[in-house]
Amino acid sequence: MNLKPGKHTQATRQRVIRIFLIQALVVVVMAVIALLLGVTQAYSVLLGGLLYLLPNAYFAKRLLFSRQHGSANRALAEMYIGQIWKMAISIVAFSAVFIMVRPLSPFSLFFAFILLQVSGWYLQMKANYRFLKL
Repeated sequence: MNLKPGKHTQATRQRVIRIFLIQALVVVVMAVIALLLGVTQAYSVLLGGLLYLLPNAYFAKRLLFSRQHGSANRALAEMYIGQIWKMAISIVAFSAVFIMVRPLSPFSLFFAFILLQVSGWYLQMKANYRFLKL
């Protein structure tokens, strides 16, 4: 069953895209600042940002841009499947980075990853608060 996306869905998509763009900008700014410490720190920050953004982008795309949610049960199943794939992508990506990238600054990588995680929570709370006030 194909459902036509409503106004709420479009607004949600726009908020999610805006949050991803802000987070991508944060990664770039952090990488430029980290460049003052060294090239290894700078690309480690970029990798940490990608390790956060790519799995989350997959999850958001799967949920927000799929038109196959015919029922609440199907939507919930899609969320679980999307979350499992998001974790699998994260595990593979982290493994690949730690195996293939030398030299690597783990502190810079995890700092960027954790900062984006926290910024995602903060930005989502701000977006939800604004949405509820309208």
